[in-house]
Amino acid sequence: MSINSLKSEGDEVSVTDRSLEQAFNAVFHDRESFNDFCTLPLAPEVSEIPLHLRKVYRPSDKLKTYLRFIDKVVLRHLKYNASVVHSYIKGSSALTAVQAHAKNQAFFLSDIKSFFPNIGDQDVRKVLMRDSHRIPILDFDQHIERVTKLMTLDGVLPVGFPTSPKLSNGFLHEFDNALAAYCDSTGLTYTRYSDDIIISGMDRAKLTVLREKVQMMLEEHASKSLRLNDEKTRVTHRGNKVKILGLVITPDGQVTIDVSRKHALEGLLHFYATDTEKYKNLLEKTFKGEDKERSLFGMLHYANSCDSEYLVKLQKKYGVLILRTLMEDRWSGNR
Repeated sequence: MSINSLKSEGDEVSVTDRSLEQAFNAVFHDRESFNDFCTLPLAPEVSEIPLHLRKVYRPSDKLKTYLRFIDKVVLRHLKYNASVVHSYIKGSSALTAVQAHAKNQAFFLSDIKSFFPNIGDQDVRKVLMRDSHRIPILDFDQHIERVTKLMTLDGVLPVGFPTSPKLSNGFLHEFDNALAAYCDSTGLTYTRYSDDIIISGMDRAKLTVLREKVQMMLEEHASKSLRLNDEKTRVTHRGNKVKILGLVITPDGQVTIDVSRKHALEGLLHFYATDTEKYKNLLEKTFKGEDKERSLFGMLHYANSCDSEYLVKLQKKYGVLILRTLMEDRWSGNR
């Protein structure tokens, strides 16, 4: 069995009543060494991807294989609030996170500043210890320190590791529960997509007092290191353009991809098909300082998850082969 054949969250992984070493060997069948898993030095296995505004790290193929093993065997068992969380969950997306608010009139929007880098190894350790009874590995408690070490870098959760997303959901479990309970009691709707916090309701006045409340809950139920991003925290309402996670809620309560994203995407596809030099220039302008082809890959998959009919229109206009080529995953090893 390869690591990619392990089932997704919600399916059964047959590791009950096994030690971590037995589960490891059942997956890799001697193609990888459990001793190596326990002793591999991390520094040589990680490279930094140069981006303009943030640090993103790429694990080596070997480390990525180990992290995927942890993701499937350990992290899928962490607690998270399924009624709130729409990120990194099968069947949920930015679209479902926004659709929950489509019929409301007023919106509180914010995000958590420098989210992953403010989750420390002590936080990871705490989450694993909290949920160790849920993880069907007999000796998991003996391996918490090593698993924590494999999933962190320089003492924090690294952007770019495949384990960071699910860990972040588990880390915010108590916060999500507390904020969801508060919103339920006040007639508000709360969803979260990664570090983006969305709260809505019919009464704008209830939302204007939320900033201090949410910040207090972050500190009390997650970490005193977490801060809301003041520059991205706002309250808006119908009548204005309600743009959330790159999506727009129309006056009649429909959710669609923002027209500016559509124009950017269609411009790139047009030049990809007709003029290589102009395509490269526009790619540079659109994704300045980022992993450009990977960002376009992400934009296309985002569009597909939010509006599959729109992607069909793009295929008809620019060709199935072009879309298929640009949407091929050349980074994760799952080709």
